[in-house]
Amino acid sequence: MVLNLFFQKLSRVLGISMSLLIVSSVALAATGDVEGKILDKITKEPVPGATVIWLGADEKILKGTVTDIDGHFQLVDMETGEQQLLVRYLGFASKTITISVSPEGNADLSIELENSMLDLSAIEILGTSSGSIRKNTGTYTKLSAKKINEIQPMGTQEILEYVPGINGFSDDGMGNSRISIGIRGLNPRRSSRVLILEDGIPIQPAIYLYPNMYYNPPMERIDEIEVIKGSGAIKHGPQTMGGIINYISKRPRKDFGGTAQIIGGTNNYRSVFASVGGWGNDKIHPELQLLYKSGDGYRDNNHFDQYNATFKVNAIINSKRSLYIKLNTNYENSNATYTGLTEYTFRTNPTFNPKKDDNFQVFRLSLDVIYENEINASLLSTTKVYANHFSRDWWRENDVFVRAEDYDVNNPVVPVAWYASGDLVRVGDGKSNLGILRSFYVGGVEQAYDYSHRIGKVRGNLETGARLHYERFIDDKKQGNSPTDREGVYFTGDPDSGNVVIVGQSHHYETTALAFFVQEKLLFGENFTLLPGVRYELFEQERIDRLDNSTYRDKTTGVVLPGFGFNYEMEAINLFGGVHRGFTPPSSGTLKVLNFGEDISKDGFDVAAEKSWNYEVGIRGNTKAVTFEIAGFLLSIEDMVAAGRGAVFENLGQVTMRGLESSIHIHLDQLKGKKKFLKFSPDIQISYTFLDASITQGEIPSSLSTEIVSLSGNSLPYAPEHSLVAGLSKDFGFGLGVSANVKYVSDVFTDFENIIWTENRGDQGVVPAYYIINANVNYRLNKSWKFFGSVKNLTDNIYIGSRLHSNRKQPNAAISSGILPGARRQINIGIRYNFGK
Repeated sequence: MVLNLFFQKLSRVLGISMSLLIVSSVALAATGDVEGKILDKITKEPVPGATVIWLGADEKILKGTVTDIDGHFQLVDMETGEQQLLVRYLGFASKTITISVSPEGNADLSIELENSMLDLSAIEILGTSSGSIRKNTGTYTKLSAKKINEIQPMGTQEILEYVPGINGFSDDGMGNSRISIGIRGLNPRRSSRVLILEDGIPIQPAIYLYPNMYYNPPMERIDEIEVIKGSGAIKHGPQTMGGIINYISKRPRKDFGGTAQIIGGTNNYRSVFASVGGWGNDKIHPELQLLYKSGDGYRDNNHFDQYNATFKVNAIINSKRSLYIKLNTNYENSNATYTGLTEYTFRTNPTFNPKKDDNFQVFRLSLDVIYENEINASLLSTTKVYANHFSRDWWRENDVFVRAEDYDVNNPVVPVAWYASGDLVRVGDGKSNLGILRSFYVGGVEQAYDYSHRIGKVRGNLETGARLHYERFIDDKKQGNSPTDREGVYFTGDPDSGNVVIVGQSHHYETTALAFFVQEKLLFGENFTLLPGVRYELFEQERIDRLDNSTYRDKTTGVVLPGFGFNYEMEAINLFGGVHRGFTPPSSGTLKVLNFGEDISKDGFDVAAEKSWNYEVGIRGNTKAVTFEIAGFLLSIEDMVAAGRGAVFENLGQVTMRGLESSIHIHLDQLKGKKKFLKFSPDIQISYTFLDASITQGEIPSSLSTEIVSLSGNSLPYAPEHSLVAGLSKDFGFGLGVSANVKYVSDVFTDFENIIWTENRGDQGVVPAYYIINANVNYRLNKSWKFFGSVKNLTDNIYIGSRLHSNRKQPNAAISSGILPGARRQINIGIRYNFGK
């Protein structure tokens, strides 16, 4: 009986214990949802795209999410009790907070982030926060994903021409795979005087020896674009004279999903793009992007095909370290040609192009690695490693002139001299071609540190870094014996007998470069910012001429590039300005023309890199109703060598560029005291540039006589005095958006002598002023489906895009090019499908 009583009491105790254990387990397993908003501490505006992470023991990532367009986030099924949240976003200081999660949930959490230069992603120059842009010490333009989707550009040059201060001129082709843009009057030819980056890494074929943009990333995989022209440019190099363009590619997704997009249009244009990503886990975010695009261009025999594939992965090692890897390959095969139009063919048949056998092939393979390590709350380390191979083979049939009345596509050509009178046509000779075969091998490593600190009451942000860069450039030319020859020869004759005639070229260049920079951003209170800095470039350039007994030439250059900028904030207005040393390294063409400076003992010139002093001052404003930026600038360039294709200054030239840039965006529906009808009014966007680019000192042999002529007072070629883009846009709020704009460019000279009269060849004279009208429409049916369309050059205006290689001393058809017409009317329609989160 006692034993039974014992077991009864024991069972009661065990039952109570089990109940307590179950209740305890339920309590321990209780969860709650947390939601709230992430805000900019200064502006109180929402921060979309911020990462919110739930941290466990040892800072283990348990769960994460991203804020929506309203800055809202939600984390579900978090354990109740004290939990840690980490919030990070580009341009803001990371913030860790402790919250108490209840089973009922937390629905009104508000987290404010402070602006910081520390957490700027290494793929961006300035970042995305309104605070960092507003406090920038130089002119800056951010072409957002929204703006790019609105314009629907076919290539990056089209959208870049919306930026004040950028002047672009037409090349052959419609995909913008070879862009030609200049900044503030610098020669736009192949964008060789602009530093162009993708995700903060240089992408030009050889940034020291041959920066000509024969490769340009397709617009389909670009998310945003940064353009910076101020004193902060010295952080990047070596090109610091005009400015920096940074393409920001689409980042890997965190959640599984992707995009499929198809675009079709006139001129047989089509683009098929697909991406899929987020199939990893909370720490590994991979993404694959594939693109095919093609078209027939705006002239006969102008077809192109392009294939582009990108694999990228973003690895979150822990809350303080990340690794970004991007592998890209690009192949293009096109009928690109240098054969321009004569005055006669432009007037009678602007789509004319007889060169069906010209062929341009590009292949590029690149690997970029970016490692970021937040050493502590104040110190960020960024390591970049990059390598790429680029080849560009261009075979072009040699040109001749024929009389218009004698030209018959079915009969052999009858060449005439370049000075023949009457109407001429530029065509292939039907007998030979020239192969310009170029290969590039590039690699580099850059280490940078970003240190936030205080000097008394002054907040400081110190950026310093170094880069080791190597590039090899093989510059070959071969003569072919037919329009379809793809082998060619360097020489003719018998080498054994010594009876050899060199008809080609084989130059091998190498550059090894070491660069350092240091830049300190000082914030005095909340209103005044100073940005002093300096960059040092040291590099050796070498060349071996394989067809001249392997003759060796080399040149070492060192240059110090200081810069200083300021920004003063007055409520919604910011004053900014600065001065910095601009720099352009001697290119392979300059080294060839000046024989690496070895003719200095014979009254020749030493190789001096083109340098400049760049000044600017401006005002920037940002309210809900109006956003604007206005800046005046002055560039004083010294030691300029090239005076156009085949023309070299008799003395090292000096050039001055001055002007005014302005951009304004007016939201009429946000004006104070707005009337009801303004609710339906469109936004107004205007971009205008005034430019005065002239030669202050320079002499060249006259193209009209045997005399040496002064160019002082002449205008630089392809530097328009007036450039304007004015547009209207409206987002109706139910998925529909429309926009239209007009682009105007004033007339420009095409050579340094400022010759205004035209010749029948088409390669001489001014490019007249022109305008084009564009229109776009977007309709988002739902979260997954979007339809869009655009019309470029709505009125099908026929205009001269450029007079390529204008030089009266090179009038022969085989070494001149003539008129390249601008882009004609292009109508595109597309559909995009997004799946996943």
